Amino acid sequence: MTTLIQTALTGFRRAIGLNIGHLAHGEHHHRTGGASIREVVFGANDGLVSNTALVAAVAGGTSDTGIIILGGVAGAVAGTISMALGAYVSTKSQRELHESEEAREFWEIEHMREDEIEETRRIFRLKGITGPLLDEVVDVVSRDHDQWVQLMMTEELGLPSKPPKPYLAASVMGVSFAFAAIVPVLPFFVAEGAAALAAAFVMSGVALFTVGAWRAALTQGNTLHKGAEMVVLAGIAVAAAYGIGTAVGVAV
Repeated sequence: MTTLIQTALTGFRRAIGLNIGHLAHGEHHHRTGGASIREVVFGANDGLVSNTALVAAVAGGTSDTGIIILGGVAGAVAGTISMALGAYVSTKSQRELHESEEAREFWEIEHMREDEIEETRRIFRLKGITGPLLDEVVDVVSRDHDQWVQLMMTEELGLPSKPPKPYLAASVMGVSFAFAAIVPVLPFFVAEGAAALAAAFVMSGVALFTVGAWRAALTQGNTLHKGAEMVVLAGIAVAAAYGIGTAVGVAV
């Protein structure tokens, strides 16, 4: 468990890490950890939306606080496991594809060297490099097989230079989902009825807006627009779930 949490925290640091010193001097740098950012946003958004909708549906069908808490906690646990496993399997598939294509590229530069050199020339020609400089660049690149393969992986196949990490993706996704999914359940531990449900909506709305605002900060987008977008989209799902829960509750 400790290793899992440490792995997830590593992903979070990569996702949200900013060099404060550079920002203070007005310098802009590219951020790394794009995959971790995706997992954090996806996990947190899904945890908030799905479990708020679940809590709303259960609350629409019953006023029993114990049942609502049970439903919310069960949804958080099941969702965390499902999202973590899904992230692991999908990322592992990406990694296996990356490794397979990398092995293929190594084979091609060994057995189809002239074809690969011509493809390399085409890549740099499209970047505007021609004449003697093109010959020199291709010659330098083709001397180092590791460097050459990485070039072909990114430029020819469009794959990332490094394969994704399944355990990191699963950890970050699971932890993000778990923390977010518990938010709409918390009010029911200290209140009940309409007051608890209203508090759940408000807390989830604030959390969703925060995630949207963080997205805006990462992409230099409009904070209000991104935050409101998250809240509105989630609100549609929650309203539908509450309506269905109410209808089922009345029917039963």
